[in-house]
Amino acid sequence: MDNLIVQGSGRKSGELWEVRPSKRFSGGDGILRQSELSRINRAGWNDGAYQAWVNRHGSPKDYALTLMKNPQQKVMKYLNHMGDIRGKRIANLLGSKGNKAVSFALLGAEVTVVDISKENSKYAMELAEAAGVDIRYIVSDLVEIPSEEKKADYDFVILEVGVLHYFVDLVPVFTIVINMLKKGGTLILRDFHPMLTKLLTLEGSKMVAAGDYFDSGEKEVDVAFRKLLKTDPLHPSAKNRIRRWTLGDIITAVGTTGFTITQLEEEAGIRWAFPAKSPIGIEDNIPGLFTIIAEKK
Repeated sequence: MDNLIVQGSGRKSGELWEVRPSKRFSGGDGILRQSELSRINRAGWNDGAYQAWVNRHGSPKDYALTLMKNPQQKVMKYLNHMGDIRGKRIANLLGSKGNKAVSFALLGAEVTVVDISKENSKYAMELAEAAGVDIRYIVSDLVEIPSEEKKADYDFVILEVGVLHYFVDLVPVFTIVINMLKKGGTLILRDFHPMLTKLLTLEGSKMVAAGDYFDSGEKEVDVAFRKLLKTDPLHPSAKNRIRRWTLGDIITAVGTTGFTITQLEEEAGIRWAFPAKSPIGIEDNIPGLFTIIAEKK
């Protein structure tokens, strides 16, 4: 890809390397729009993420001790679909602070993370070092990773919670994913349920269906970690821009790229997926998350 600058492109485990978009772009409006959206979101995710994770989990050294005591805890939902992962190659896309990648590595997997944030990568690499495991971390927009990273090399690709809304088109995303997987490899996608993110709104102490499920516009939102940091009125925080998708959009994009979808689970009982002041028990009646399992045949 001639619109990329690759730094530190070593393949050894434990290395961190970065892909930076140049000022040249090729292709249609979709590529240009994704680049602009990623520029905004990159800035947001490099505006305090490291400190946010320290505030939430403690230092990487402290959090590593927690993960080492019970590495299954943070990834049990995924392990239920993966079995024994010792020796397996896992790509954790938009893998953020690296807690799931480190957990997988502690369980014997070889893990590569792709994420747009340098601050996320700093926390993740320090976390891996403190836990005594190696992970590879590629700092890049997913749609701009080098071609050698798109080869059929992985047993599993994980896309975890709060990721799809950063893309203006899902087909290129799942095309990259299916190309990364070996034949027989598995995609595990777990994200917020569109019913919750697109339709329902908290009004006082009630959840009401006041949203537009079919709205395809972009929205400006606080970065996900912002509530973990102190606010500074004199220095406004960077924002993110997102585009939320319907469940039909997502399933169609997965199927269009050649995957065989084997399971769609809509998850109840996920209290943390809902706003803090949501009515007690609503999480048992409305899905907070969904999981799609899809295979490359």
